[in-house]
Amino acid sequence: MEIDYKALFERLTRRYGGITPQALESILCPVLIPIHTLDKTIIKVAGQSHFRGSFTIKLDGDCEGLMTPGRTGKFVPKSYRDGGVWRELAKGRILKVDRVAGVAEGEVYTGAGSKKSELEKAFLNLTEHDFWEVDQYGASAKVLSGLVEYSLVHVLKQAGYCIRRMPEDMAKHIGGYAYYDFEVEKGGIIKKLEAKSLWGTNTKFARLIHSLTDGYPTSSCKFATQDFFAVSLFLRTGNIQDFAFARSVPKDDVKPYGLPRAEKFPEHVNQNPTCEIGDGTWFASLDEVWNLA
Repeated sequence: MEIDYKALFERLTRRYGGITPQALESILCPVLIPIHTLDKTIIKVAGQSHFRGSFTIKLDGDCEGLMTPGRTGKFVPKSYRDGGVWRELAKGRILKVDRVAGVAEGEVYTGAGSKKSELEKAFLNLTEHDFWEVDQYGASAKVLSGLVEYSLVHVLKQAGYCIRRMPEDMAKHIGGYAYYDFEVEKGGIIKKLEAKSLWGTNTKFARLIHSLTDGYPTSSCKFATQDFFAVSLFLRTGNIQDFAFARSVPKDDVKPYGLPRAEKFPEHVNQNPTCEIGDGTWFASLDEVWNLA
């Protein structure tokens, strides 16, 4: 089918007052900035390895306005710039900007709560040929999340399900807040489904996390909140329509298809379980787990 791109652009921008293509691209596409220098140092102290990473960026017209102390971004592989799948290697934070010399200095890290082994893996994978990606207007993660949910709805409708998106907030006089993303219905039966993603730094793992709110002493999801998880495999496969499905029950002898518990909070799911279709827990379709008790 031939696409009328001019008409498409007009539909996309109508609500926003006639914005330019450059404005839309700046919102949707984070800036890819070449790494100028990269230093990866491993220091042995009392038999333990300590990892320190630093990098520099050359200031130019494309990135100079983004470079301020505290600015964060994600390191992504050169292969992504060349047409491959997007993935996060590590994170970077600007510490100092020398506008006279035209250089910004930063540190390499993998995020709060990361284990030492994760930083080591980031060090092994990251090279000065890769790029530092900055989401200059903070929209790309939300856009990706929306595209994942749109694709999930499409996949489930194609499989014969009715699917309803739950509101992101709820007025108190209407009812309680739903701590799951979708109601899914088939054959008159309604079940609850939560959409999640893989962990960006290591796509071997799912990221089953929740905001710390009333009733959530940990950032791990509760088993009882939803009937199923649907995890987007986009960060691994590059296909926005690829998902893995799991039943939201604890893994034990009675229910070996379940998910592991969080160590200190047994009513909650381990927030970073491995996610591999065919491992007995994760399945390629919702049909395969729909009737699991």
